Amino acid sequence: MAQSTKQALAASLKKMLEKRNLDDITVKELVEDCQVNRQTFYYHFQDIFDLLAWFLEREFSALMPERCTTGNWQDTLLHITHYVKGHYKLMLHIYSSNGQQVFNQELNRVSLQMMYEVVESSGDGLSIAEEDKRFVANFYKCALTGIFADWLSRGMEEDPAQLVAKAGILLDGAFRRGVACFSKDS
Repeated sequence: MAQSTKQALAASLKKMLEKRNLDDITVKELVEDCQVNRQTFYYHFQDIFDLLAWFLEREFSALMPERCTTGNWQDTLLHITHYVKGHYKLMLHIYSSNGQQVFNQELNRVSLQMMYEVVESSGDGLSIAEEDKRFVANFYKCALTGIFADWLSRGMEEDPAQLVAKAGILLDGAFRRGVACFSKDS
């Protein structure tokens, strides 16, 4: 029951975000829409931002493959950009509100996970310290999230496939070179 209540609250939030800014949505409206009481909401979530984080984590995680590699990171990024563009109003209502920080945190989490897995697969046969793997993955995460945030702030006008293709031109082969720079085998 608890999971279905959380899902109902998230579905209600998603529905409302299609129509208006996150800052204009209240807990009262969410619980009325779900026909639960306020205490039920606060049993599951601290506030609307906590619900938003839970919702975004589930949405983005569903777009991730079991494991990202140098062979599929572009497909994963393309799925995410298509999802975001396909939910333009919802994303705009999050990104232009106090929920932007929550969105950025989730984007950073997903991007770091993706880049770490790519860095690991790029380092096959190379001896690299865990700390260095995390550094390289974080470097590429910052590049991707920066490009993504810029794309969002410009209204998502560029076609997702073009955006991902341009990132691919810059990053194909870069992962292996980045890992090799920190390799003890070099």
